[in-house]
Amino acid sequence: MMFTQYLLIILVFFSTSILFAQENEYSSFEGETENKLEWSGNLDAKYSIYNMDKSSSLFKLQFLKNLPTSSSLSQYKIEPYLNAEFKSSEYGFTLKTHATYYNDDNSSFDLFEGFANYNPSFNTSLQAGKKVYSWGKGYAFNPVGFVNPIKDPENPELAQAGLLSANVEYIKSFSTDNFQNFSFLAVLIPTNNVFGTNFVEVQNTDIAVKTSFLIYDTDIDFLLYYSNVKPKQFGFDFARNIKENIEIHGEISLNQNAEKFTIENNLLTSKFSNNYSFLLGFRYLDKSNTTLIAEYYKNGNGLSKNEFVKYIEYLNNGANSSNLLVAQQTLFTSQSYFKGTTLMQDYLYVKISHPEPFDWLYFTPSIYTIFNIADNSLLLSFQLSYKPINNTEFIFWTSLFEGKGGTEYAEKQVKNRAEIWMRAFF
Repeated sequence: MMFTQYLLIILVFFSTSILFAQENEYSSFEGETENKLEWSGNLDAKYSIYNMDKSSSLFKLQFLKNLPTSSSLSQYKIEPYLNAEFKSSEYGFTLKTHATYYNDDNSSFDLFEGFANYNPSFNTSLQAGKKVYSWGKGYAFNPVGFVNPIKDPENPELAQAGLLSANVEYIKSFSTDNFQNFSFLAVLIPTNNVFGTNFVEVQNTDIAVKTSFLIYDTDIDFLLYYSNVKPKQFGFDFARNIKENIEIHGEISLNQNAEKFTIENNLLTSKFSNNYSFLLGFRYLDKSNTTLIAEYYKNGNGLSKNEFVKYIEYLNNGANSSNLLVAQQTLFTSQSYFKGTTLMQDYLYVKISHPEPFDWLYFTPSIYTIFNIADNSLLLSFQLSYKPINNTEFIFWTSLFEGKGGTEYAEKQVKNRAEIWMRAFF
């Protein structure tokens, strides 16, 4: 099995690139690209005020050893982003870094992306390193984002860390009206370090494939994730402009032998099953430049309403326990197995934005909601962006969490929050 897996990896990556590179004999660049090194980045300064829910079990567990006396908390941090990109006609590299600084004793550094690319032909490229992939057509959710970083629906455009991988991509354009474009992307992903070392087992190398078509002005992707240790996943997505100002999109994925964690009799349990997740949405732009995005998301591996109630009861028991070890174990379980931003199964996302209303120059307000259809709880958020000059942006952002007791958003440790950002770009 290990030898077969090894041969499959060799076949997908090297053979594909060699075959596609043969087109170099028939393709030529219109002009040589000059060697070019570009630097960019930004510095975000963020000040946040939180109105905490002191009755929430998550709040009690989060501040287990040092419970605040006030429900009003604040946080101040700076986040520098520094990027470098080198381009030439045949090769290049990309570097994207991020750091978070709270104080001298609490700071961190992250490598978001760091990869090299080589173009053996006009149609083919090879990349190796740490890279961010963006699979799927959804804005707030991506059921087919098998290799994507986990998206935060509260801030879908947030930059995140990529995936350590290597890939080969082939792109071909056609002059016909019906079939305009074809691309093939194969990704190799080393996983599962041998315990206590920096080595991985060859048979645990995962393979992800995306085949894309542009047919009759419709973007279509077929996606696959193959692994010996993780669930095998199969996906399909599409996007199409039915009018100049109306776009529809959808995604569906099958997850084979996926593990789902639940609470039964106040204990963590898990079971394996096949499930489907899907998304259907649209984007509308009217004559006044107002943008409306709406998406329905079905999380096939999410908790049902009854399963979520049992999870909340488990949190309540742990938070109110007089045994410190029980409370710590409850917190660990919550943070390890129930840390997703969409724990349940059915969500509706709606966002409306409109630049410069009432002739407010440089202002862009937007409002969005994430509505949990199963328990009728929701997150409601308002954002106001102000860009007085090209390289400076100010953001005011406030969010409310609403719902009845025992519902997802009502049980958050935060009732509402307000944030002020200052972003400087170069």
